[in-house]
Amino acid sequence: MSCDEVKKILERLDEIEILLNTLLEEVRELKRGTSAREERPRAFIEVLREKKLLPLSEVKSRQALRQALEKGLVVVLRDEGANREVVVLKEAARKLLDKLPMSAKDVEKLDERDYELLQLLNRLGYVLQKGGQYIKTELAEEFYV
Repeated sequence: MSCDEVKKILERLDEIEILLNTLLEEVRELKRGTSAREERPRAFIEVLREKKLLPLSEVKSRQALRQALEKGLVVVLRDEGANREVVVLKEAARKLLDKLPMSAKDVEKLDERDYELLQLLNRLGYVLQKGGQYIKTELAEEFYV
């Protein structure tokens, strides 16, 4: 088994641990009767996997966020231009960064969430647009650690 395969397995185990802790937290809320929600909220990592980035203000479980940060699964980025903080799934950022370099024409073909993530990474200096191409910078290595 290669080092990358082991790393992916360990990341997945960390995600499962966070999912289980989130479920335990929800069960405790139900036992206390404090949760009157009709629909079960989806786990933090599931939501991030779908959306790729999430405004920090929309994070429902601070414990799940803290655990994901400690495990290195997510990163919180401050976008000064838009005056917001977002939680980004490192896996989603890596997948997008691995597609680079990419022409501006190909960028237009990205889905809405990937495009939004690329623009955020561009504003923060993880990605640069140079000569009609989007390229990753050395800062982007943060998503591979």
